[in-house]
Amino acid sequence: MGWINKWRSNMVLRNMAADIFGRSAYSRTPGNFVSYFQYKIGDYRPDHYLYFPKEPYRERYNNEFFNKLCEYKGYDIIHFLEFHFSAYPDQHDFLQFLHYELSDRMQMKITETKLKKLQSAFEWVQEKQQEWKESQKGIIKQEIEQGVREIFTDQPAPNPAEVEQFMQKLSAQLGDYIDKLMAETEERMSSITERLPAGRIELNNRNHEEKIIQLLILWQQVQAPPELARAEQLFKKFTAMDIATILHLHFEAFRDNKIPTLQKKVGEQNERLKMNHPPVKKLVEALQTFFYGK
Repeated sequence: MGWINKWRSNMVLRNMAADIFGRSAYSRTPGNFVSYFQYKIGDYRPDHYLYFPKEPYRERYNNEFFNKLCEYKGYDIIHFLEFHFSAYPDQHDFLQFLHYELSDRMQMKITETKLKKLQSAFEWVQEKQQEWKESQKGIIKQEIEQGVREIFTDQPAPNPAEVEQFMQKLSAQLGDYIDKLMAETEERMSSITERLPAGRIELNNRNHEEKIIQLLILWQQVQAPPELARAEQLFKKFTAMDIATILHLHFEAFRDNKIPTLQKKVGEQNERLKMNHPPVKKLVEALQTFFYGK
């Protein structure tokens, strides 16, 4: 056992170091990571690859991807994501990784411009996940249809017209069955959600629904004033998914909306928020004063 491992095995020293320097579960061994994104060793170039002067370790590799993503804007963000997505063999794994990485990074203390770019990437991930879900349904149908065709092939000279008619009928029934199965799964999830403790908050004026979402977004983004030594955020973790869940569980006006739908609404309202608009600016300052004083 090396001296570093001996040192880490001492609980007193390990805890002292964690209190002073912080602690990370991630290795700094170069190349010890899953390469979700295409990269090269060499001088930086203005293309979609990631560039490093030498083999990076995991944290530096991931950080460079998100730093480079934020160099782009608008539709160029999508081109950048598609470049890496199309090259990775397991698309579902890629989307899962990016989903949780983006969710985590959007809770960090970052500029509003960078946050909006990460949100654009997150919306792309959600669209791709829905496309992947639909493609899986198609694959299941094709596999079952192929199995049935093979059964007919083993039978003595079936009538081609009858086989085709049967396959069309089977395909329609399979589509209905898969849709029903997925709908039942969503219903089960909804029924579990409905059994959770929930409020019955009702608005007097439904015109205020969008303002309620914007208010929760502003509350989510409260942070200490810059003059404090630690310009920390009020919440260590508070995602768009959390806002969507609060709306779904506790507000009557949003109860009929599914959480993914509400999450999309949260993203839309975040884009509409004008932080320099006087009422919004005053509210942000008031929330900051309420929690941190001056």
